[in-house]
Amino acid sequence: MSVLHELDELLCSDDDEYDRLDLFHEADELIGQLRTADVPALLQLWQQRGLSWQQRYTQACSSIDGAVLRALLAGLLEIKEANYGVFELMSRLPATADASPLSDALLDYAGQAWHADQARQQQIQISCWSCGLSGRLLKRLGLSSWKEAGL
Repeated sequence: MSVLHELDELLCSDDDEYDRLDLFHEADELIGQLRTADVPALLQLWQQRGLSWQQRYTQACSSIDGAVLRALLAGLLEIKEANYGVFELMSRLPATADASPLSDALLDYAGQAWHADQARQQQIQISCWSCGLSGRLLKRLGLSSWKEAGL
C-alpha cells in the first residue's frame, strides 16, 4: 500500500476511532514520508475529500518535507475552489520569507483574502507573520502597522 493511500485511509477514519486511537501521530509520520512526486495525487485527494480530512492533514503535518509543503501550497493556490489549507499550511514554512515566486503568490493570495473576508484578517496576519511575510503584506496593504489595521 502506498504511503499516500495509507494516509488517505487514516484521515478518512471515523472520528471516534481517529481520536480514541490517537491516529494524529501516525498521520504525521506518513505525511513526513510523502515526496514531491506524491503532490499531484495529494491535490486530487484534497479536492475530493471534505473539510474534516483537510483539517486532519493540516493539523498532523508537523514533519512535512519542505519541498512537499511548497509544492502543496503552490498547488492549492492554483485551485480556485480551495477554501481551506493555504493559511493553515503557511505556519509550516520557515520563519524567514524568501523572494520566491511562491512567497509572491502567497502575498497576493493573502492580500485578496484580506479584502474579501474581514473575519479572517487576524488569521491572515498570524499566518503571514509565522512565515516572515507580515511586513511585506503590510506594505502591499498600504499600512504602516498592524495596529493601523485594527489588530
